[in-house]
Amino acid sequence: MRGGGPFMFQAVGAPGALGCGLALFFLGVFLLTPLAVLLIKGVGWLLVLIGVLLCALALWTWFRRR
Repeated sequence: MRGGGPFMFQAVGAPGALGCGLALFFLGVFLLTPLAVLLIKGVGWLLVLIGVLLCALALWTWFRRR
């Protein structure tokens, strides 16, 4: 497949390394912001809530079968 897709997916060598480095830099800067901390904590609390709900559902089905 020649010439298909965006340029960023075809970058190899120095342009690819530069793009990867810049992407990591901006991801690191974003993760240092208070918004990222809020999003990470929100995802963590969401996973805790889902875990509690799944445990409650598992216990309910287990006791219902007995």
